[in-house]
Amino acid sequence: MSAAPVLEIRDLKTWFRTDRGVARAVDGVSFEVLPGETLGVVGESGCGKSVTALSVLGLVPKPPGIHAGGQILFEGADLARLGERELEDIRGDRISMIFQEPMTSLNPVFTVGDQIAESVVRHRGVSRGEAMGVAVDMLQKVGIPSPESRVRDYPHQMSGGMRQRVMIAMALACRPTLLVADEPTTALDVTIQAQILELLAQLQRDLHMSVLLITHDLGVVEEVCDRVVVMYAGKVVERATVDDLFDRPLHPYTAGLFRSVPRATGTRAARLEVIPGVVPSPLDFPTGCRFRNRCPAARGPCAEGEPPLVEGAAGHQVACHYPEGTR
Repeated sequence: MSAAPVLEIRDLKTWFRTDRGVARAVDGVSFEVLPGETLGVVGESGCGKSVTALSVLGLVPKPPGIHAGGQILFEGADLARLGERELEDIRGDRISMIFQEPMTSLNPVFTVGDQIAESVVRHRGVSRGEAMGVAVDMLQKVGIPSPESRVRDYPHQMSGGMRQRVMIAMALACRPTLLVADEPTTALDVTIQAQILELLAQLQRDLHMSVLLITHDLGVVEEVCDRVVVMYAGKVVERATVDDLFDRPLHPYTAGLFRSVPRATGTRAARLEVIPGVVPSPLDFPTGCRFRNRCPAARGPCAEGEPPLVEGAAGHQVACHYPEGTR
């Protein structure tokens, strides 16, 4: 019998009111994160993956954002129905988040030690001195040298890689059950990116936490994730284990993502393929399948009805009338 999910999202709808109408950024998304696993959520910019992450922590600004439906179940509570004070008790404690750009997430007028200690004081009720001790310990855990002195540094005194390590230290200071990481290595060069991913994997094992990883990088997904959710135009179009998805992508959109990844054949780089067109506007999604205007496999039925998410072998789910390998 499998363990109960740490996080379960059911038919989540997060919309935005605009002068031009309602933008359905997240429009009926469902998935779960299991204890100790890393679940990757992938897709192009504008597919709704970051809004999904922000919705989990109640960080979507309201207005213009609105919770239009669905549940976000965490430890028996529906986060979508909690008030701001109740969410503040959970954020930074049992659920933490790492953002993709640390320079805009760290406060430039406070030392990094003060910023790490703040959540420890808030959620653990310890003294400022004890919290600063935790800050030093966390800086050491994330591999920052001379943590006793660097705890007094300001964000601008650190490199991009070190600032991202500080963000990780802040997020994990209270030993959360779930870590939400939104493009945590996007702004870093490949060497630092590999170090950060290795660090996150090690800390995940040490703290026995689950990770919800938002990314557009399939290489990162292959390296660190257990299962993958593929999103397109505010919907989930495919869900599978990493091995199943990389061995046998079923949705034409997923297959297109794989074909668009740079790769080498022999001594020469293979020609880069692209998915034609762009993600449709959340203000005006096409009828039927939302990918049909860009899909090489589209047929008449694709315009008539939205394909449901159907489960196949080994739990591999796909929302497509004509999945790969059946045409």
